[in-house]
Amino acid sequence: MRLIIASALSLILAAPATAAVVGSSSFGGFNGPATVIEVDTVAKALQANDEAPVILEGRIISAGPKRDGYVFQDSTGQIGIALEGKLFQGRTVTPEHTVRIYGEVEAKHSRDSEIDVERFEIL
Repeated sequence: MRLIIASALSLILAAPATAAVVGSSSFGGFNGPATVIEVDTVAKALQANDEAPVILEGRIISAGPKRDGYVFQDSTGQIGIALEGKLFQGRTVTPEHTVRIYGEVEAKHSRDSEIDVERFEIL
């Protein structure tokens, strides 16, 4: 009986310590510097590695040759973008609108780089 009580008491006393460890930052989310977006122009995007994160400001100037494909332009040049229709969320964009696109570079050896857009804002 003493052994059962001693074991139970050990577990009870250890529980708060375990809870403190689980709630500590060593088990939490990331705590450190944020990813710096270095690709902020079309010119840089055309030279960037595959999957490099980008934030670009400019205009969508035309539909591209592919489904969900468009041509994006800023002061440094033009690049193809892949922008799924659902991302428009009922908004209409014209070449006169300035937009900010968030995404990543898709750099393939067999074709020109393009941007895979994850979201965008009309400015």
